[in-house]
Amino acid sequence: MKNLIKTISLSLLITATSYTFAQTNPKVEQTNIWLSYNGDHKLTEHWGLHTEYQMRRNQGFKNPMQSMFRFGIDYHINKEVMVTAGWAHIETAAYGEFAKQIPSKYNDYKFNEHRIWEQLVINHKNSGRFSFDSRFRIEQRWTQSFENYGTILVPNYLRYDDPDEGYWKLRHRVRYRFRTQVPLNKNKMEDKTLFLAVADEIFINVGNRVAANIFDQNRLSAALGWRFNKESNIQIGYLNQFSEKSDGTTRENNHTVTVGYTYNIDFTKI
Repeated sequence: MKNLIKTISLSLLITATSYTFAQTNPKVEQTNIWLSYNGDHKLTEHWGLHTEYQMRRNQGFKNPMQSMFRFGIDYHINKEVMVTAGWAHIETAAYGEFAKQIPSKYNDYKFNEHRIWEQLVINHKNSGRFSFDSRFRIEQRWTQSFENYGTILVPNYLRYDDPDEGYWKLRHRVRYRFRTQVPLNKNKMEDKTLFLAVADEIFINVGNRVAANIFDQNRLSAALGWRFNKESNIQIGYLNQFSEKSDGTTRENNHTVTVGYTYNIDFTKI
């Protein structure tokens, strides 16, 4: 528990420092909507499948932002600890105010990313009606190269047309999320329960391809959820995504409406 507290404190410190530093650098305020589906499907006592899809839109539903499919293999060590490894495919569009500063050849691009990821989820001991969990995730990200002519702020920074660099760039990132949930209309989480979920997740770039930003982003969220039963729930809420771009000088503060549906299938009972 002491190590957990230290990790949380460090995450909050880095986040607060990044917010303070951002006040003196170019930053835009934007609105997004993120729709998602998640499911962890139990196959045996220990093994299962993770499936996930996310659709992200910028300026409400107006512009495409990102589309993501994630697949993984779960292994339940016990009721409190689960590890997962998997693959994800992400397509990212040029979105938002900063994309408008880039010449027209860049404005219409969409680039692909293939991602291998591993994670550890720990369900901590409940405190009264409150439940807590931590998620540690490591990502190996192969991002597609593209040729462009830089930005107004940093004219040459985004030139990825060097043949020595290759077509795909491998980058590494670590993430830590701490989340708490509390039932609102009942004393514990059960069928037909209204609940509140609050979480914070910090993203840090690591490895030899880190450019100008070690800090990548922070996501602070709060959502109201309705648990239909043990297998399914829906959550609607607000997420603040504070993101530092790879040039190390420009930042986004994205105000995001989130709608997430979870449906877990226990194949051992079918």
